Amino acid sequence: MKKWTAGLLTAIMVLGITACGSKENNEPDGGTSGTPVNESTNSGKTPDAGTTVKDSGSIPTVDELIQKSTDASIALKSFSMEAKVNQNITMGEGDQKQEQKIDLNMKSDLIKEPLQMYQDIEMKMADGSQSIKQYIMEDGIYSQVDGNWAKLPNEMKDQMIASMANTIKPESQMEQFKSISKDTKVTEEGDHYVMTAELSGDGVKELAKSLMSQAGGGSNEQVAAMMDSMNIKNIKIVYGVDKKTYLPTKSDVAMTMDMDQEGQKVSLDMVMASTISNHNEIKEIKVPQEALDAPSSPQ
Repeated sequence: MKKWTAGLLTAIMVLGITACGSKENNEPDGGTSGTPVNESTNSGKTPDAGTTVKDSGSIPTVDELIQKSTDASIALKSFSMEAKVNQNITMGEGDQKQEQKIDLNMKSDLIKEPLQMYQDIEMKMADGSQSIKQYIMEDGIYSQVDGNWAKLPNEMKDQMIASMANTIKPESQMEQFKSISKDTKVTEEGDHYVMTAELSGDGVKELAKSLMSQAGGGSNEQVAAMMDSMNIKNIKIVYGVDKKTYLPTKSDVAMTMDMDQEGQKVSLDMVMASTISNHNEIKEIKVPQEALDAPSSPQ
């Protein structure tokens, strides 16, 4: 059960986070970050991320909102994200039925260039809980699992950062909404525009595969095999942006799926709710000395 739970967790996090279109991670990480400092607004011909954009007063179309959000996100230099993920995995049937509930709370801070990222994950399962913190920097990846720090081998670091390089491009992520624009609607919620897409059938699997590939999940053979055998019954994506700046403010994903693995039926229900904040306010993320002094983990 634990083997498939771990693989499913990777696959679902790839789907959920990438579908959000506002986060850039495909591995469990963890954290609080450097101290946020307010950034002064820059002036120039091209509006920086966070700069108020004049609105015509009418609700934009899906294509218009995708383009405006893409343009704003390209200029986004840093942000924070908090996410709650609730999963219920069921394996087998009848007397052989096993159930695994997983609850995750994640906090992340990210600076795009040069890449600096800090995440904190608290994962709770029936057989216990686990705390993971991780710094992802261009010169190394440092992970703390249940209090013990280790530095990932350079080979793993290079692979992970290479896969993340594509995932942090909002323009690439927003391309996914273009492919499902006919199933997407735009509404107003207070100071936000919200895009909502509900999908089912074969198109969902193709979208999921595309999301996983974009997030670098295609390099994980176990996850790729799982994706191939997944029957994703439905998926709902909700993406919110600020009306004035068109920067992302929330991203929610709900999904129901099942599959057969090793002759057993596996079903999963997942709900992920995320908020995005501190646009351009994260100035520096420092790796603590105890992490810098940690030994490298084995290959």
